Amino acid sequence: MTEPLQSALAEAGRLLTEGRRDDAERAYEAILARAPGTPAALAQLGVLALQRGDAVRAEPLLTEAARALPRLAALHGNLGTARRRLDRPDRAVAPFRRAALLNPGPGAPYAALGLSASQAGRPALAASALRAAAALSPRDPDLWYNLGVALVEADRLTEAAAAYRRHGRLLRGRPFNQDPANQAAADPFPGLPAEPVRPVPGLTCRHRLEHDRDQLRWLRAHGLLPAELADEPEAYQAVLDGLGDDERSAISFTLPDDRLAPIARSYNRFVRLEPSGWGDRPALSDTVDWSAMEAAFLAGDPRAVTIDGVLNAEALAALRRVCRASTFWHQIKGAGYLGAYFREGFNDPLVVRIAEELRAAMPRVLGGLPVRVIWAYSYDQGMVGINPHADFAAVNMNFWITEDEANLDPETGGLLVYRKAAPPEWDFRTYNTTSAEFIYDYLGDRRDDVIRVPHRANRALLFDSRLFHETDVFRFRPGFENRRINITMLFGDGGG
Repeated sequence: MTEPLQSALAEAGRLLTEGRRDDAERAYEAILARAPGTPAALAQLGVLALQRGDAVRAEPLLTEAARALPRLAALHGNLGTARRRLDRPDRAVAPFRRAALLNPGPGAPYAALGLSASQAGRPALAASALRAAAALSPRDPDLWYNLGVALVEADRLTEAAAAYRRHGRLLRGRPFNQDPANQAAADPFPGLPAEPVRPVPGLTCRHRLEHDRDQLRWLRAHGLLPAELADEPEAYQAVLDGLGDDERSAISFTLPDDRLAPIARSYNRFVRLEPSGWGDRPALSDTVDWSAMEAAFLAGDPRAVTIDGVLNAEALAALRRVCRASTFWHQIKGAGYLGAYFREGFNDPLVVRIAEELRAAMPRVLGGLPVRVIWAYSYDQGMVGINPHADFAAVNMNFWITEDEANLDPETGGLLVYRKAAPPEWDFRTYNTTSAEFIYDYLGDRRDDVIRVPHRANRALLFDSRLFHETDVFRFRPGFENRRINITMLFGDGGG
């Protein structure tokens, strides 16, 4: 490098240090005009363009600089960032990977590599990169969440559940029944903080507060509520008593800090996560002819088959305990039900075991379809369920666990499945989140062409995810134990 070029680069660097970015950019451009291909000028101009939000200009500059400076980790990281911003995750993988290899310690772009690999359809690389990122920043819930997503995409459900447990623990805090100071059980994550790492949201609604009050009463009656929360149900009742008319009818609203404070120790927290204690024991019933169910599904038009007695007695009892004694019902659904998701709380080993056994029991239907999403819903007896919709998956498995005695009308309480599928040109938002009226208009005279599957304890419905379906009308007895609870598992990708 000539002395004039060195002086010009030094002057441009001084301008940049002084914060005179526009002057620095002009200086670097002048250098390239005199000495095209100067790597330092290319790199700095690329970074300046990236900082300005101009990834279109930054990407070719950084690409040329990276060829000339192949061992500069930060440069490859910036190139990966430019390509991600241009929505080119497949081309971002290589520079992010090189940057991580050149500088594998703190500051390595493992998270960016993982997200780009996931978007590029390389789940194994995504999982490896995100695991490295989480190891370097173990208290970042987003990294554990993204790792869980990558592991689900890689069809490694047990590992995904473990990552999601850490994600949930960081956001919801340590359950009281996992506190070594109060319980015999050890903390499964001793390196993580006991308190949530982020403020717990105060988003709520009347039926959510009533559910939590009733669940805490149930835990107290069964000796499962910690002594320091013995009066928590009454605190919830006081909050309910203080709701205004608009709040009582609102789909959701946010409690201000002063009104959230009396229940802040438990609201949106993991007060308790009930362990199933499940190991390698079978969870599915051995009385079901699974081959016959598989054949019926494949021969169906539409493809929908009812399976009674899906779980064995021990697994059903354990799953009921998990759902009733775990405070993971955090997602508010406006129609009047609450959700618990695999990604945050509803990931007991028994849940994983059921999903894996279903795939093994019906290999022609589910064997080649990885589990994509798992959730549980708990319904307020005085409200309604899910509007008509289809799901972005290949096959749905939906089953109910609440005892038959809770259902006041054995002819209803389950699921309605329409014999008309979502058209292939509709996107996810159209057929999953649009209004009921829109779906009914599409169904037209086929709206009465419906399969009604009444609620039964331990009954499952296996069906094509593209078929429109909705919660049937239901009448269940009052009381926390009588809430209608269904479990849903989605297998494979949509549109199949």
